[in-house]
Amino acid sequence: MKDLTHTVLTLLLSTLSLAQTLNIPTRSGSIISLSQPSTITGSVDYGNKEFDRGRACNTDDDTGSESAVFILENGASISNVIIGANQLEGIHCKGACTLTNVWFRDVCEDAISALGTGNVLIQGGGAAAAKDKVVQHNGRGTVTIRNFTVDGAGKLYRSCGDCTNNGGPRNVVVENVRVKGMTSDLVGINSNYGDTATVSGSCGASKRVCQEYKGVTKGSGSSSKVDSTANCLGSQGKLSKLPAC
Repeated sequence: MKDLTHTVLTLLLSTLSLAQTLNIPTRSGSIISLSQPSTITGSVDYGNKEFDRGRACNTDDDTGSESAVFILENGASISNVIIGANQLEGIHCKGACTLTNVWFRDVCEDAISALGTGNVLIQGGGAAAAKDKVVQHNGRGTVTIRNFTVDGAGKLYRSCGDCTNNGGPRNVVVENVRVKGMTSDLVGINSNYGDTATVSGSCGASKRVCQEYKGVTKGSGSSSKVDSTANCLGSQGKLSKLPAC
């Protein structure tokens, strides 16, 4: 009984710690389970409503936009929304988009996928339990991640290592991000495609701040790490690790 009580207490404290770290707002109303992705045009403020797709995360494969909770058309903005745990894909941006105070309780494949041409701004919000990446960048342009919190992830950001018609440049700007429990590098970029990463004002635990790769096209092998840090920029881009928060 003592061991069971200790286990329950540990899980409870872990859950409370996670919530406190992310500061996820109190959900407004009941969880809304969507039967298909919700496509967003213009600007939508959800007032902290929570959405999912009613399906448990049972695969790490890329299941495409049909599995997303939200699809943002070029130029769309979404704010003050919580993505619940029962989904395979979070938010897919088809071009330029803005995400403000978007929270992910439990990331499945990726939380945010930048798929088109245009700049993506992610400001505020946070993500938990991303087994692989939080942000996947397949398109072209600059992804800015500002004042974001991560509790448990492989990477914060990765420019696609082996996409169809892969190339660049892709750029990422990371500002004032807090990370905890990151098992790999903060950001990964393809230096052979001219990608850049600019990191500043961030803190927490990760293996490396910026890791460069050699990107490949789909079917041409695997993307591999390279030793260069020439494209790792900003006051923290070349650091071996972030300072503690």
